[in-house]
Amino acid sequence: MDGIAKHHQIHGAQPVLPVPDVAAAADWFCRVLGFEIDFLVGEPVALHGRVKAGDGSWGGPVYIHLSRHEGEIQPCGATRLHVGHDIDALHAHAIAQGATALQPPTEQPWGLRETVLQAPGGHRLVLGAETPHVHDAAPPRAVIACYRPRPGMEAALLATVRRHVPALQRLGLATGRAPTTLQAADGTLLEVFEWASAAAITAAHAHPEVQAMWAEFDATCEHVKLSQLTETQQLFAEFTPLDQ
Repeated sequence: MDGIAKHHQIHGAQPVLPVPDVAAAADWFCRVLGFEIDFLVGEPVALHGRVKAGDGSWGGPVYIHLSRHEGEIQPCGATRLHVGHDIDALHAHAIAQGATALQPPTEQPWGLRETVLQAPGGHRLVLGAETPHVHDAAPPRAVIACYRPRPGMEAALLATVRRHVPALQRLGLATGRAPTTLQAADGTLLEVFEWASAAAITAAHAHPEVQAMWAEFDATCEHVKLSQLTETQQLFAEFTPLDQ
C-alpha cells in the first residue's frame, strides 16, 4: 500500500461543520479568525458554504465547510488549526469579537501553546502554536482593584464582585488562579486576581459581556486607588478576607 496516497495526491483535509445558520457561521469565521468566504450556496437561505484562510504564502490554505443543519447538533471531536505567530494576540482578538473561550492560551506538555474556542454549532476549535515559535509568551498580569460601595449598594456590589472573575475566566481573559476578595475598614472591597495577559485586558474593554458587568460596578461603587485606603499607610496592611 506504500505510495498510494502519493500516487493519487491525496491532500487538503477540509472538515465539514454542521451549523444552524451557514451565513452567520461564515461571518463568525471572518470576524473572529480573519477567514474569507469562499462560497455560499442556496437562496435566500444558504444551505452550504466554505470559508478559507491563507493564500499559500505562510503554509497551505485552510478550508472549512459549513453545512446547514436543522434540529440539535451533536459536536464530535475538535477541529485543530495551526497558528504560526502570536497566538495570545489572536486569542485576545477573538474574545473582543465576542467569541467564547473554552480554554485560554495554555502551554501543553506536548510542546504546543493552545487555546480553545467554541465555534458556531457548538464545535470545539483548537488553535495551537508550537512553543519554540512563540517568542516572549505574554505573562499574566496580577491586579488589585478597589471598589468603594455607593450608599446602600454594599450587597449588590459584593454580588457583582463574586461574578466578575469567574466570568473573565470563562471568557479566557483571566487565569484559573482563584481570586481573593478583601474588605477594608471603610467598607471598600479589594479584588485580587490575574489577567491572562496584557492583551486580555485590552480585549476586555471591547467585549460586550464584560462592558455590561463593568457598568454594574459603575452603578454600585466608586473605583478608588489602593493608596487611598487607610490600611496601606501601615507597614503591613491588614484587611478582612471575604469568602467566595
